[in-house]
Amino acid sequence: MISLVMPTYNRAHTLPRALRSVLAQSNTDWELVIVDGASTDDTRAVIATFDDVRIRYVRERSNDGITAARNRGLDEARGEWIGMLDSDDELTPHALAVLMTVRGRFGPRLDAISCNCVDARTGSLTGRGFAHDRFLTVPLLLERARGEHWGIFHRRIVAGHRFDPGIRGFEGHLWYRIHDGALWYYVHRGLRIYHREGADRNTRRIGVDHDLYCQLFERDPDLLRLVARWSTPAFTRLTRTAAIEFLRAGDGVRLEQAARALRDGSARALPHVLRAAMHLRLNTVTSARWVRRRASSNPATHADVPARPERATARARTARRRPSHKTAKRARCAHGRLRRAG
Repeated sequence: MISLVMPTYNRAHTLPRALRSVLAQSNTDWELVIVDGASTDDTRAVIATFDDVRIRYVRERSNDGITAARNRGLDEARGEWIGMLDSDDELTPHALAVLMTVRGRFGPRLDAISCNCVDARTGSLTGRGFAHDRFLTVPLLLERARGEHWGIFHRRIVAGHRFDPGIRGFEGHLWYRIHDGALWYYVHRGLRIYHREGADRNTRRIGVDHDLYCQLFERDPDLLRLVARWSTPAFTRLTRTAAIEFLRAGDGVRLEQAARALRDGSARALPHVLRAAMHLRLNTVTSARWVRRRASSNPATHADVPARPERATARARTARRRPSHKTAKRARCAHGRLRRAG
């Protein structure tokens, strides 16, 4: 049996779509564990309209975040295989059947099965990096996979492992660990429909990203060492992104921690990261000066400041200093005509 864990909070408007997609599965050997993080909308009433014994509703006393809800779902799951499904997404009708076919092909030794996703708006695959069915490893995933993928895993590889509720928004700290060394197969088919729309979607903000990387550095420092062991490029990318977020937030202490982690894990990557940080620092200073001048001259236009004004300023300076190729050619031709006339 497959246990699908569905955390939700105030998603009464999208839950019917997600539940109908699970009920429409051609493989009927499943259970759906819905963990409600103390929703204040009509979530309970919406779930009550779906009369199916395979749907179990668990309500938390408080909203402790999606990681806590997923931990509760893992505790409640009874199936041999487990998958996480967001309450605003869908499964294609044969999703579970395709995954179980793969499981039947490789037998009980298989630990995890992954697949691609389909963008609900464009109909294109959201995951990149793999173009055909193949076995996966964590280093290969870190170096090549981008975008949104989905999958299920055997309960034996998650036994004793749970999400850290203090790290909100970065699930990799658990997924990478439980898949390390697992027999893991990828199916190049879009079996989950990924929805991007909705006002309650998480958006990237400097403050949010800064807090996320702070939690990661403070609560799970071993993950950086593991990523450095799995893949040097992935370690460089992760730590460089964290360093840039710390720099944007003006967090010099953690920026030094990121630099120290790079020195310990990948000394060759440090100069590149420092160059990127210095470039961002110069751009930030230039942007701040430009914004102050713009606001002092016309405060009403402060809200219309472009995202990267320093590039436009540099481009304008270059245009004033250096004539275009066509302008220079016309000037040479005019000079030649004057010399011949003289």
